[in-house]
Amino acid sequence: MLEVKSWFSEIDPSVSLNQLFEHLPGIMYFVKDRESRILMGNREFAQRCGLSVAEDLRGQSDMDIFPAYMARKFLADDLEILRSGKPLLNLVELFPSRERLPEWFITQKFPMKDIEGKTVGICGIVQSYERILDHSNDVIFTLVEYIRSHYSEPISIPELAKRIGLSQRQLERRFQETFRTTPRQYIVRLRVLIASDRLLNSDAPITEIAVESGFYDHSSFIRHFRSIFETTPLAYRKHRHLPKS
Repeated sequence: MLEVKSWFSEIDPSVSLNQLFEHLPGIMYFVKDRESRILMGNREFAQRCGLSVAEDLRGQSDMDIFPAYMARKFLADDLEILRSGKPLLNLVELFPSRERLPEWFITQKFPMKDIEGKTVGICGIVQSYERILDHSNDVIFTLVEYIRSHYSEPISIPELAKRIGLSQRQLERRFQETFRTTPRQYIVRLRVLIASDRLLNSDAPITEIAVESGFYDHSSFIRHFRSIFETTPLAYRKHRHLPKS
């Protein structure tokens, strides 16, 4: 054991681990310190975070990168690992996809310990939950694909349940068991994240973006957007468009 520790002490993880994870398709990898600041990650992770290269991750926090509701969830998990010194496995959570749509991913988080056994950081891997397993025959995943393709249209929860041959109560229960959220909450978050992306990447009026994202009541759009991003769509657009110093 002492020989193994001595050998590992000579390894530069920023080179060795990154080389490994750069060649594992579909896997995102990250390492954080005790303050949940990102120390390293692979290119796949960086690009899903909206960054160009892995080096841009260094020093970033989840609040710098993700919507507030995502960042709060990630931080809560980090703090639990730092407190307990135990891993959190098979976490099913929303994460940005390459298509700039929120997608369900499965995360494995582990404590990183020093030679004395003290937890000094966190590392983890993230994979698409909808792609790593064969869900082709799962009616809930079939329904999610339908929602992602029709998010801009009025969507009725009873009609969704009817579409896959379940009662509304059965649908709510199955959806909660699979994604730890309700169909309605998933639809609202999907629409808000799509709207947030369009706010930054188009000059279209906010009311137009709201409608194109599936919100036909402007006040409802403002309310849901604020609940997730903790700001208004207008303030979000202005703040994110400020030139970086």
